[in-house]
Amino acid sequence: MKTKTNNHVITIPLEFRIACSLYKLDPQEVLQIFIDHVTVYDSLSEDYSEGYTEVSKTIGLYVLAARGMSNGSYAYRHGQDSIAINFKGIYDLAQRKNGYAKAKRRKSLSCINELYATMERVYTFSDTFYVDEHITLEVSKNFIVLCELHNCYPAEYLEYFMDQISVAEMEAKTGLEVLNDNFTMAFFMKIVLGFGLANDEIPDFNEEDMIFLLDLEDLRAQCYHIVSLEERIAVFKAFCQNRYDQIAN
Repeated sequence: MKTKTNNHVITIPLEFRIACSLYKLDPQEVLQIFIDHVTVYDSLSEDYSEGYTEVSKTIGLYVLAARGMSNGSYAYRHGQDSIAINFKGIYDLAQRKNGYAKAKRRKSLSCINELYATMERVYTFSDTFYVDEHITLEVSKNFIVLCELHNCYPAEYLEYFMDQISVAEMEAKTGLEVLNDNFTMAFFMKIVLGFGLANDEIPDFNEEDMIFLLDLEDLRAQCYHIVSLEERIAVFKAFCQNRYDQIAN
């Protein structure tokens, strides 16, 4: 279970660290890519947009579970007419069937700028989020507006995102052919394949990395007799943890 969120600091879960380490990803870059794909437009659109849709579903699931039926945004208690006009403007763009999503998303920024300028900050204190004293994330206006709209701290979204990442669970579900509706893990695996990365390239794997991947393939075959999802997850978790410890040392 997820522990209580510290509003100002995030805890990076071990499973997320392991996943990033195994695929040679920088946790800071992964979190920044997540932030950059959070938009109000895509949270209202029914059309699929690679990356944006998975992130929107991640945020939506968290808000539904953590907040349920909200009593309204504290940041938007005043200026209701202007706020309603801008949210409706984004909604209308999201529901419009013609036009490209990229163009409509860009057009929605004028409304986002208005919402950003008129809100009373309650949950977001800065456009920069400090992971620690050395690592910072640049928080977009879209991200901030969605935080304030749902009365959520940035740390809540970020920790929920990381909590959904587990290579062990993905492997176990795949082997048992269990329906994997983890949109967040799907988004992470897109990053593994280069989505959103600065150089848009898959990291180079050395000989030890290739041995690990071959051993992982063997482990999949060895687990064919394990029908319990929990047992399979435990096996893959121990395997990934061992590789993580090797890399760390």
